[in-house]
Formats: sequence, C-alpha cells, structure tokens
Amino acid sequence: MREAVLVAPQSHPLGDAAAPLCRAEVWALMPSHREPPSRELLRAARAHVQGLLIVDDGSLDADARELIGLAAEERVDLLRLEPNRGKGGALRAGVRRLLAQRAPPRAVLVIDADGQHPPEFIPAFLAASAYAELVIGDRLGDPRSMPQLRRTGNLLSRWLLSALTGRPVGDTQSGMRLLHGRALHELEIPEGGYEAETRHLRRVLARGISVAWIPIPAIYGNEKSSFGMLRDTFRVLSALLERSQEQPQSPLPQRPRAPLRRGRQTGSGLRGRRARTQQSPPERATAG
Repeated sequence: MREAVLVAPQSHPLGDAAAPLCRAEVWALMPSHREPPSRELLRAARAHVQGLLIVDDGSLDADARELIGLAAEERVDLLRLEPNRGKGGALRAGVRRLLAQRAPPRAVLVIDADGQHPPEFIPAFLAASAYAELVIGDRLGDPRSMPQLRRTGNLLSRWLLSALTGRPVGDTQSGMRLLHGRALHELEIPEGGYEAETRHLRRVLARGISVAWIPIPAIYGNEKSSFGMLRDTFRVLSALLERSQEQPQSPLPQRPRAPLRRGRQTGSGLRGRRARTQQSPPERATAG
C-alpha cells in the first residue's frame, strides 16, 4: 500500500493551524441503486460519523422497500429520488439535503452502498482533512485487485488529469471521498453518472484547492455494481477531455514546512503528516 499523498497548492483556508475534523462534524452520504447496503456496513460507517443519509436513486420496488426498512431499523436518514438520476445527481441531491439541515455538517463523507469502500478507514480521511479540503481514497496501490479494464481506465484518466492540470494526482475514480470547505460549498457536484465525480475533481484542482489521496484497499467481490465498464469508462475519459469552464490557477507561494513523512496507513488514522447550479426535480424524502 502506498503512502498518503498531498497534492495541489497548500491553500487550506485555515492554513497550517487547521485542525482535523472530528466525528461530530461529519455526515456520511451513501448513494444506493440496485444494491441496498448491508446492516453491517451501515453500522460500521455510522460509528465514525455524526449521521448517515442514504440516497435511494430510483430503486425498483423491492429494493426501495428494503431501504425503507433498513433506514428505520438502523436509524439513518433516507432520501428517495425518482426517477434514477445517476450517481452525480444522487450525490448532488444528498449534499443539498445535508447542507439544508438545521445544523448542517462541516463535511460530507461519500461512501458507496456496495461494500467496496472500507468504513474503518474513515478516521484516516478525517485526519487528512487538516491539510486538504477534498480527500480521496486511493486504490492504485492495490491494482491487482481491480478488474483489468477498470484499472486501465483509471490509470489512463489519472495520467490525463495530471497532464491537464499540471499536478500529480492519484485515483481519479474512487468514490470514497471527504468534502469540506471550498470543495463542498463552492463547487457543487455536477449532475450525471460516475463521470460527475471526475468533473468535480478536475474543477477542484483547477481552482487550486488542496487534495489528499489516502491509500485504501481495492475491494471487489460479487456485488452488483452499477458501473458499466465500457460505457462509464468512456464517459469518465470524455469528461476529462471536454473543454473545462474552470481556468487552472498558478500554484500559490508556499511557506517552508516540515517534510512530509512516509508512513503506513492504518484503519485508525494516518501515521505521519502526509497524509453551475442546475435546478433539480422535486425530491420525495422518507425519514429513517
């Protein structure tokens, strides 16, 4: 497993004195389509955050009923969308709902419902929030566990995004992400499918917002993923090649800092410090 990497200008709004986020400041956002989460996954994720919102992205009747039951039994919130909007649309609607709460969270942790993201790594994401406003799980240190086509598409999109932004990047397609600060409030996740997260990342980098990649394992089993290998890989690459509306910013002058150490990643945190708006259709919510 590779060490954590911090890239993009050191432009955290709180500067060097920034403290990492704590559990009480973070809500988890879990989009679900065709694959309701297990109770074990919900409980494991819920243990590391203040609250959890499942976004039912147009599930069929049987899955929708299962999600309603899970939300009630596990005491998590549920937002029902009809029809299916794709992952980008589900994340956009979920973030809007969380930020509209009476006590909105400071950060949103995105974790998929199919079990491919390890919730025991959430503390590492919170630790990295002291240095970055967007933290992404990096599975490329464990490439042999990824399907060949997905691995090839990920490496290609990584190279392409680095060439377009002039900055080193890690896993561009990982869906496990922590957003806060400008990455959450200034740059809304676009509508669309899996390519929406790639568009959001490209805009974050173009704005000069700091990004950290946290090593996580690549977990693939018999789950029913909505990711279409050829279709969605093509859409991700097309999103990178389209003309960006964001103009890349020059790196900000950086003050001398202590060297970032290489450290092993554990489930309990980081060792070392390296660690336009479009109106959406009405939503129907179900409280869990």
